[in-house]
Amino acid sequence: MKDKVLKFPGGLILLLFIVIAPYSYGQEADLHTLKEASVEWLLQQKVPNGTVESPVPQRRNLLISYDIPPDDPAYPYLKGRAYVYDSALAAIVFAMTGHDREAEEVLLALSRQLRPEGSLWFGVNLHNEWPSEEGHTGATVRSGASAWAGYAATFYLRKKLQASAPGAPEAPGAPAAQNRQAFHTEDRIGRRILFFAEQTARHLLSLQITDRDDPRYGLITGGQGTYELKAKTDGSVSSEYSDGKIGWASTEHNIDAYFLFRDLALLTGGKRYQRAAEMITEGLLSLWDEERRQLIQGIKETGRRDTVLPLDTSSWGSIFLRQAGYPDKAEATLSAGVERFQLDRSGHFRPYAADQVFLDPQVSQSYFNNPDITWNQLDIAWPEGSLGMATALIKAGRNEKALQIIRASREYTENGAVQYASLEVPHQFSTYPSVASTAWLVIALENLLDPLNRSLFWSYE
Repeated sequence: MKDKVLKFPGGLILLLFIVIAPYSYGQEADLHTLKEASVEWLLQQKVPNGTVESPVPQRRNLLISYDIPPDDPAYPYLKGRAYVYDSALAAIVFAMTGHDREAEEVLLALSRQLRPEGSLWFGVNLHNEWPSEEGHTGATVRSGASAWAGYAATFYLRKKLQASAPGAPEAPGAPAAQNRQAFHTEDRIGRRILFFAEQTARHLLSLQITDRDDPRYGLITGGQGTYELKAKTDGSVSSEYSDGKIGWASTEHNIDAYFLFRDLALLTGGKRYQRAAEMITEGLLSLWDEERRQLIQGIKETGRRDTVLPLDTSSWGSIFLRQAGYPDKAEATLSAGVERFQLDRSGHFRPYAADQVFLDPQVSQSYFNNPDITWNQLDIAWPEGSLGMATALIKAGRNEKALQIIRASREYTENGAVQYASLEVPHQFSTYPSVASTAWLVIALENLLDPLNRSLFWSYE
């Protein structure tokens, strides 16, 4: 074969290389430039910065989640808000792109947010102490966000081990025990980050349903604190807070927890983590909708199935199903997701399709003058979710479609920052430049361009 290749005319070799590697040469350099601009913007969101010059000490090095104009009505309330999920994504991005010190700083800041039982608030202010154990009215806890924080710590440690011993195998058992010993004896920061990941995992284990007679068996529940939207007689909408435990089990939260448990088992050899991941797999498979080729949104405490179809249970769901050993379902949900959520083959994706925007028709009437409006009636592009779909497509080897999505995201990108959504939907989606969307752009690009990051992020290859 080598001789035959050498006999090809030089121009034909070049043509074949371009066909095989469509994002080579100038295009790949362009992607690297895009990635670097986004990483730089994420670094600038880390406090202290020009927006929050003197953060609360225990929250120093978290990231402000949105870049909000000072004249925006929401600025006084959200200018210094850090959502745990967003900072976790940023830590993953920093670990992926060689900013190890910044990754450590963010992870140590997240570890300082641990509550006594191991949960984390969904979002915190950086310029004051809300929420705290002494005062947290209006604060919520979400299991998915906590899982992402623990996963970010686990990803960082796995990446660090690969850098110190390239090609070293990971598997539950003796090698993993040696990994744990290395962190305990040689690396003070690594030890703290591992402790943080395990504390987060232990809290989530306490939320896992272990009663086989419960239709939620194997799944973790959602957290604490909810808001309910209610329309008033004058047409305005109020948001009412309730500080109670959430019995609902979310598919998305459980995908997040699966990868935390699975990768902690790989890292530490912890059999309880391995078993927890297996139980989540069993629970999630019970939420598969064969007709619609997708995992549904979740299941209520009553056992009623939450049949809403979100984009992320298609995109993230396909990555989970592939890793859990169900490639046929992974391919089915990925193809169905492209068909169901894409906006006119544009490379932009909406967050939901045929489901109602608000469950309460009066709220929909107040905001959209249409009590029955559904998501596929809104011309909304969701870059964060679109880039999650790009990542899923890359995992499936469908790079060309992923590239279309990445390129389409530039429509909503300025100075490296990616908008959260193209259209504001009250209480759900904003149009501000967003840490989450920007981080997912980098994660998609790293999965495309870097084989090691592709093999470590939500993967075990």
